[in-house]
Amino acid sequence: MGFVEKFRGIRDKNQSMVCVGLDPDLDRMPDHVKAAADPIFAFLNEIVSATADLVCCYKPNFAFFGSSGRAGWESLEALTRSIPDDIPILLDFKAGDIGNTAVHYARMAYEKLQADAVTVNPLMGKDAVDPFLTYADRCCFLLCLTSNSSSSDFQRLETNDGLLYQAVARKAVEWSSGSQCGLVVGATHPGELGEIRRIAPSLPFLVPGVGSQGGDAGEVVQNGLDSTGSGLLINASRSILYASDGEDFVQAARQATIDLKAQLNVAAEQAA
Repeated sequence: MGFVEKFRGIRDKNQSMVCVGLDPDLDRMPDHVKAAADPIFAFLNEIVSATADLVCCYKPNFAFFGSSGRAGWESLEALTRSIPDDIPILLDFKAGDIGNTAVHYARMAYEKLQADAVTVNPLMGKDAVDPFLTYADRCCFLLCLTSNSSSSDFQRLETNDGLLYQAVARKAVEWSSGSQCGLVVGATHPGELGEIRRIAPSLPFLVPGVGSQGGDAGEVVQNGLDSTGSGLLINASRSILYASDGEDFVQAARQATIDLKAQLNVAAEQAA
């Protein structure tokens, strides 16, 4: 089953647009979890178990695992095996390198870690993206207009095809012929989100920036839904993972996910 089919299936089953970002920060984990043999896996496995009926995707952020060295890699492998098979895994590592290097990034993500999708920086052009597109059942989410405060340094520069983020959106549509492409569009740019949706009416959008970064969930839904009333993976990481730093962290994470899911679904009903 390809990424899009898996995403649509779990979206309909769970009635959810919530993508939970899995960003393990040992400094923010409850003390009793830190005593585990593998605290990263112990913490995130509890989060997954508590939220699997509420989400449409999980998004492990590779840097948070890689910074722990070999132990972090082993935690990530164990985690990807523990996530239910019907929930897609979107590996967030923003790869972007020349073609022969990108081949190995793609193998790492898709073959070793069994990710269903990845985030990719398209700045180096199509030959840096092609190795990800050759996996026809997986999805390549291109950075388009990100939620960080300095995204305008480059993403709003003028090109021969409009602003850079607009050009990226058009390329994603072009490259999605025969492959699965998506776009990363920050929740902190709700107006541009609607504009990008008009450029790419049927592509899935990964939307970070709701919650801790201040993006408005209602505006995201209103501007980002596709013609079928779907197409959004709205990511929340810290606001769910660290809703509590105590022994009730599992219950707090579940409640934060329930609240976000309900907020998004109400917004979708209002936008219909």
